[in-house]
Amino acid sequence: MLAVGRSRLAASSGLSLPKLSALVARAIVRSGPLSSGAANALNSQATFAPFVKANLPLLTNLVLREYATAVKKTTTKKTTATKKKAPAKKTTTKKKPAAKRRTVAKKSGTRRTATKKKPAAKKKKAAPKKKKVVKKKNVVKKPGIQVQYDKALGNAPPKKTNTYNLFFMETLSSIDPTLKVAERAKKVAEKWRTITDAEKKTWSDRAAEETIKKKAQYAQWLAKQNPFDIEAANNARRSIRGYREKKGIKGSRPTSKIKDDRLVKRPRTAWIFFMQDKYHTGLVENVGPKEKMAKLAEAWKATTATEKKKYEDLSAKDTIRYKTERAEFLKKYQH
Repeated sequence: MLAVGRSRLAASSGLSLPKLSALVARAIVRSGPLSSGAANALNSQATFAPFVKANLPLLTNLVLREYATAVKKTTTKKTTATKKKAPAKKTTTKKKPAAKRRTVAKKSGTRRTATKKKPAAKKKKAAPKKKKVVKKKNVVKKPGIQVQYDKALGNAPPKKTNTYNLFFMETLSSIDPTLKVAERAKKVAEKWRTITDAEKKTWSDRAAEETIKKKAQYAQWLAKQNPFDIEAANNARRSIRGYREKKGIKGSRPTSKIKDDRLVKRPRTAWIFFMQDKYHTGLVENVGPKEKMAKLAEAWKATTATEKKKYEDLSAKDTIRYKTERAEFLKKYQH
């Protein structure tokens, strides 16, 4: 404390005499031993100087201490004043986030030790989800018209030869081959119109001879076919006819029904027996085929139940006949 007071007192060269005397007076009052004799010494200048000279070392120490405490109080007042003024300044700085408290794990003893948090394990990136492979359902497509053509036995040989077709095929080879097919066909048609009836008769006789040969070839081909395949071919040809009528397509082969005596005839209905019975009677004479069918349909509607019983019995017998023959057919020709 003495060293601090001495250094501060030496540094403050601007200390006035009144302040110094007041400082000495306070130091004497606060000192126990000097306070009793100092009261008498301070009354006159004659006694004050000898008093100071006699007690100079002690007074010096007291003054230095008093000065050090005085300076310390002034500096503490200044710092508290500056601290009080500091909140007046408005600052736009953001507040720092509060520090996280450390968790204290309790042990079996009375002491508590702060446990450091383990670093959080890094989350593994989720593996990309596999796309679900949706299996397409096997859609069974309905058989198209091409399937019907494949079943229709279109490779069957023709059963007859047309007179004009025979003339056309033989005459076409003599026409200029550099011309278009349509122009060559027109020239063949012009030649056919210019030939005589006797020449046409010759071509007709040749066509008849060819027809006999082709029928024999067709019979041989039919005998080699399985009746099951013939039955399937007739069903396919029926579908082709319906397809062409619906689409308005004009086609040729293969649409006609293949006649085979080995096939079992389907059972006839009561209506068919009635139509066969009345078709050649006077009920529908002298009218066209469509009008005949219309009149027969009206007559069937007008027929009573007792009259229809005759035709229904015939249909029942024919159904029994069909089932019997069909069983034998399957037994003989089924693959």
